[in-house]
Amino acid sequence: MNDVHDEQDDGTLEAPLTDRLLENPDTGRTSWRPARMSRLPPHGNAESDTVAALRTQLAHWRDKAIELDTAVFEMRALLQSGKGFSEILAVESLLHAFMAVCRERYGATCSAVLLLDDLDPDDVFYRVRAYHGLEDFVERDGGREETLMFKIPRDQGLLWQLIHQGHVFSVRDMQRLPRFKTAFRRWSLAALRSDVWVPLVRGNDVLGLLTLGECEDGTQIPESEYAFLQEIAAVAATNIDSTVKYEKNARILANLRTLYDVNQQLANVNDFKALTKETLTSAVQALRAQKANLMLYNPETQTLEIKVVWGNIPKATLEAINDGRLATKAFALGEGVAGRAAKLKRPVRINDRARIEQVGRNVVYCILAAPLLHGGEVMGVMTITNKVKDVDGKVELDPLGRFGEDDEQLLLSLADQAAVNLNKARLYTASITDRLTGLYNARHFESTLETEIDHARQSGAPLALAVIDIDHFKRFNDTYGHKAGDAVLARVGKLFGEAARVGTADSAFRYGGEELCMILPNTDAATAAVEVDAFRARIAASTVDYEGQALSVTVSIGLAAFPAHADARKALFEAADRALYASKSGGRNRLTVAATPG
Repeated sequence: MNDVHDEQDDGTLEAPLTDRLLENPDTGRTSWRPARMSRLPPHGNAESDTVAALRTQLAHWRDKAIELDTAVFEMRALLQSGKGFSEILAVESLLHAFMAVCRERYGATCSAVLLLDDLDPDDVFYRVRAYHGLEDFVERDGGREETLMFKIPRDQGLLWQLIHQGHVFSVRDMQRLPRFKTAFRRWSLAALRSDVWVPLVRGNDVLGLLTLGECEDGTQIPESEYAFLQEIAAVAATNIDSTVKYEKNARILANLRTLYDVNQQLANVNDFKALTKETLTSAVQALRAQKANLMLYNPETQTLEIKVVWGNIPKATLEAINDGRLATKAFALGEGVAGRAAKLKRPVRINDRARIEQVGRNVVYCILAAPLLHGGEVMGVMTITNKVKDVDGKVELDPLGRFGEDDEQLLLSLADQAAVNLNKARLYTASITDRLTGLYNARHFESTLETEIDHARQSGAPLALAVIDIDHFKRFNDTYGHKAGDAVLARVGKLFGEAARVGTADSAFRYGGEELCMILPNTDAATAAVEVDAFRARIAASTVDYEGQALSVTVSIGLAAFPAHADARKALFEAADRALYASKSGGRNRLTVAATPG
């Protein structure tokens, strides 16, 4: 049987008709005969029912077409957004673009993006990295705080359980009241003025959060839009993750270049004091820090002593500390951030000013200390504080800047380099230093004088050489013994080293026995005579305490200058030596300037 009705007497067809199989009686073959379209009845309820059914079907397919068009548009929007996001290689710009797309779609009045911030290993949280429509400052914990410093600590409560699920959700109910009252109160979440939170998930990790405020018409973003928000958040999260890693890799490459440049710069610096200054300066410039200091460990006192400082410190104080003329506080191991780094033998990094002891007038927003280790032993600590930024060509404090993991690794690498270089410089200094007096030795005198004369010859600047001899030194040894002679040498050597002018290249030497020398670059004979004779007068006015006895000491001095008295190393030394003998033969305890040739 088939389902097709025959024609009626009135010429109409019964509906519905279907295709039917027909047999040709002449050939015995069968063929398909397509069904004819049924004609609508000319009158009656059947016609209105059919029209209504067709209209219902038409409305249904129109809705389907609208849904499909919307889905296609959203897919294109996601693809275009993903393409646009992928072309942005700066995290801050990417976040603002992402927020702009979401705000435009829903007319959100404000938005913010918080990203995972693990700058401080002991305090992991999500911090605002970009925002729109919020105040520049927010009220928090009874005080005002920069919006970019607003953070939410990672927790295990209900709010964080929802975040970790990765689904979009509303943080306010229909009455605009917080759904998570405790969290809102504890972390001052009202400052974000948000209605909807969108987790930014990459794999199993929540990279951050997008928060959106109410729409411009005062309504909330409907739940029907959450699926789109989740999709575009997934696209954004992928690009945010890639951009964060790109920026981190760029910083790592920059840090490697910095390490190479610093190593090349300091490789041939053997002077210990100069090396400490250069090392700290390099660290400050590389890490864009406001202030810094370098401490060295004193095994005798078991304390850290500040040797070099850098930053916005009064110039006179800074120079006095760096030249060793001003004593500073010593820190025990474990005391302060630097002491902790030395005791733990690892970097210590704090980016929360509330956890930093504020001891001076200037606020410390962040601090980073790294130990100088050589052979597993602590040589010292480098400490840097606060970040700086360029504003209209000027360097200014950046109160929002923080030291990250890459900064920590760079400072630690610089500290390792410094430890190696300082150990090498210390060994080199020991090889050219007289142990009794602390002055440079004769071997170093010969090479230094040759070098300084070459410089003077090339620059045309004068150079002075003073040769000093302790008067009646043999008498001290014969009368009081060699220990008394050593005491006299040590005292005179200490005062002689202090006679070298601060901020100059003056250098003092023990040439041999009781004979001392001083090279004064860029100094003529008249100026050198004033400086050196002041040392002679100081020696004459002082005494050397030895076993309860006050020993009086005087010195005789001969002075010669290049090129006024000689134009070569040997000739200059001989001219100064002749002047020394003139002082001794003239009664001692006096200074004689070499005679001008001719």
